[in-house]
Amino acid sequence: MTRGRLVSLAARIGIDRAVFVTLVSRVWGVGAGLVTIVAVTRALSAELQGFYYTFYSLVALQVFAELGLNHAIVQFGSHEMARLAWTPQGTVRGDESAYRRLQSLLTFALLWYGAAAVLMLAVLPVLGLRFFARAAAAGAAGGAIDVPWIVLVVCSALALLTNAGISLLEACGRVADMALVRLSQSVASSLALWAVLGAGGGLYAVAASSAMMLLAAAAWLGGRYRPFFVDLLRHRAPGRGLAWREDIWPFQWRIAVSVMSGFLVTQLFNPLLLASHGPVVAGQMGMSLQMIAAMNGAALAWISTRAPIFGQLIARGQRRDLDVLFARALIQSTLVLLGGVVVVLAGLALIPGGATRVLPLPQFALLSVACVANHLVVSEAIYLRAHKEEPFMAVSVANGLATAALTMLLVPPLGSMGAVLAYTTASLVVGLGAGTAVFVRKRRQWDVAVQAVSRA
Repeated sequence: MTRGRLVSLAARIGIDRAVFVTLVSRVWGVGAGLVTIVAVTRALSAELQGFYYTFYSLVALQVFAELGLNHAIVQFGSHEMARLAWTPQGTVRGDESAYRRLQSLLTFALLWYGAAAVLMLAVLPVLGLRFFARAAAAGAAGGAIDVPWIVLVVCSALALLTNAGISLLEACGRVADMALVRLSQSVASSLALWAVLGAGGGLYAVAASSAMMLLAAAAWLGGRYRPFFVDLLRHRAPGRGLAWREDIWPFQWRIAVSVMSGFLVTQLFNPLLLASHGPVVAGQMGMSLQMIAAMNGAALAWISTRAPIFGQLIARGQRRDLDVLFARALIQSTLVLLGGVVVVLAGLALIPGGATRVLPLPQFALLSVACVANHLVVSEAIYLRAHKEEPFMAVSVANGLATAALTMLLVPPLGSMGAVLAYTTASLVVGLGAGTAVFVRKRRQWDVAVQAVSRA
């Protein structure tokens, strides 16, 4: 097949440059995740594996400082960009009032993320060092922990500023370029991680990986988009900028609640298991969750990359085409996920003596059930959010609280089985049950509204 025909075929099935780069990034992420699992298993002891995954769970606390601002930046910036255009000099020009609001959005984002970075640097190093010191004393980790942890926190704090720039550029239409930035970050950080693990650097691999992720983003933004940022910060436009309390916060808080609820669903297990049952069990849970996340991430590519098409069909009133496309994508993605689950479970069952670095097979199978349930819920959420609404906030909160409560109740007496039961129960009952009820209700409301418009 010629290049022209490939381009034509890709266009007909909705694959533009942004979607293509995103798909490549997902494929790389799945492959890199599998290589990382092998590298961590070979290079780290079972105890250090527990600290490795708990590092990332604790640094994920940064969502409480971000409060979903990156999502707000994309939404508000894209609205202002509708009246602006890129110049050959790499800046944006157009309506002065829109430029002023975009300018104020950048200034506010830098102030917010700067304060968030200071907060992270003030809290997380001390919190982590005390937590890991107790765990190391109880479990005899036998490796350097302090320096890798501090480097990870510093790099993650500074990365907040680059994340603000990436979100604003996405809002300004540079979606494909920013997908490329994230792909370069993933490649650079993965290569650094594997190299240091291979050289016997232990947890210093985490430090190297986070540093490369920060440097890759800074190099892209500073090298290619410096005129954009300098112009926005120096060229003072007249008029009123965006006001956080009146303009941004009413949208931001809903997103913040959903994001923080997601933290309770996925990031509580490792710290609690590390503190109550030691690093080996925490490492088994962390690696199992990484495998589940890799399978789910790959399968979701069939849904998430079609989200822009969902929005276009909704805008045109083509609801039947929307439902057909969504149903086909959901079936394809679910089959891919189920196939991956079967292959992984069969592989674990065939390992002589069982795989010791992941959860026991029955627990992993239960975790897979939760994975499929979450896949269906996320797919429903993508469909609903294409209507520019966030009806899943209450479900996200209920799911997060249910997972946290069950985790606190079941993990101390049952260990990893308690974590799996908490995760699976909340995912099936609250996530899939309540989420599907919201999905059905909102679809019925929109169908009724469309029929009313047609009759009128």
